[in-house]
Amino acid sequence: MKAVDPLLVSTIKELQQLPSLNSFMLAGGTNLALLYNHRVSYDIDFVSNNIIGKDGFERIITEVAGLYGSKNIIVNRINLELDGQFIFLRLFITKSETIIKIELLQNIQYLTEPDEFDGMRILSKQDIGLLKLMSASNRFAKKDIYDLDYITDEIPLGELFSLLQIKSEKYNKPQHRNIFDLDNEISPLTRPELLLEFDKRKYSKNKPFHSNDRIDLIDGSKSWQEARISWRFKVRKLFQDLGLEFPSSRG
Repeated sequence: MKAVDPLLVSTIKELQQLPSLNSFMLAGGTNLALLYNHRVSYDIDFVSNNIIGKDGFERIITEVAGLYGSKNIIVNRINLELDGQFIFLRLFITKSETIIKIELLQNIQYLTEPDEFDGMRILSKQDIGLLKLMSASNRFAKKDIYDLDYITDEIPLGELFSLLQIKSEKYNKPQHRNIFDLDNEISPLTRPELLLEFDKRKYSKNKPFHSNDRIDLIDGSKSWQEARISWRFKVRKLFQDLGLEFPSSRG
């Protein structure tokens, strides 16, 4: 069994051919599921480092409707009442009787050049890791921790932590603000203990979200318990490297 259904892969490729999506890269769990084949992923997350605003999202809607038919898409325009750089788009596309959720986020900055995988433009593991660190510290989803454990098997957590510091210093101007800044997200740089709070999930309909936090594993992948223990060990080492006392066991 593959972690990403061929229908989802074909949809990603079709969407990335649209002119309005030429700056968008595949991010999120589906990106990592393609690379690691570790857990099933059902949704598509696209990010762009550009600000495309309301007009840019309307062009996307028009082109997607032209590709799949207006009757086969449901459109959620979110944060239209705010400045253009804070808008994001959620689509539900019906394809071959399957409903696919797609979220498109703008003004998501990255440190390294995107990669390519099987003809798809994808965000690098490093940059996915940085996004996952922030997500894990604010939305507390187990999926983020499971993915981070795989990423940090290749890129040490301490290295990711240092890169997050570089990113936070490089992209800290008003023009770099995006949807995640609306709630003044807390960075693990200031509160690393949040990397252990994954049993206290938060959800907002006005933010990107996992359809559910169930982890559907592929045969041969780590169990959630194995990943959880591994992750806590890595966070413990991070605390040691930072000269901090490791929090008492929780969850």
